[in-house]
Amino acid sequence: MKSTTYLAFFGLLLMGCRSTEQLPQEKKETISHELGACSLELHKPVTVGELTVNLLKVEESRCPLNVNCIRAGSAVTHVQLQDARGNSATKILYLGDALAAPENRGPRSADTVHVSMTNKVYRLILTEVLPLPNASDPSPAPVTAKMSVVAL
Repeated sequence: MKSTTYLAFFGLLLMGCRSTEQLPQEKKETISHELGACSLELHKPVTVGELTVNLLKVEESRCPLNVNCIRAGSAVTHVQLQDARGNSATKILYLGDALAAPENRGPRSADTVHVSMTNKVYRLILTEVLPLPNASDPSPAPVTAKMSVVAL
């Protein structure tokens, strides 16, 4: 009788255990190819891979150096891409404070957007807009935007 009780107890115990072994899961790899990083100046198109990238406009509202501001502000760039077939798209990327809808993606220290052109998707990454505003510099350097372009 005792052996039957022990056997039933261990049987129930084994049935209640579950395996913690995890089977390998298939990994989905996103294959991407960085076409290049570039420094864009206003209205001076640059070829990156098979794309032409053009900085159309920069709206600067960041707080100048050595000034106390209520908010940090933002640098908003309007960037146009054109492929070899002549298809083009214009995107807004920004650094700093969040923008109003529909462009609001939250505060940004770098901004990323995806662009679909023909049968390809590209990732644009804006990392820097220079020069920083400076209240004591009456003639600042020309505005440049540093950006990377990745083919997905």
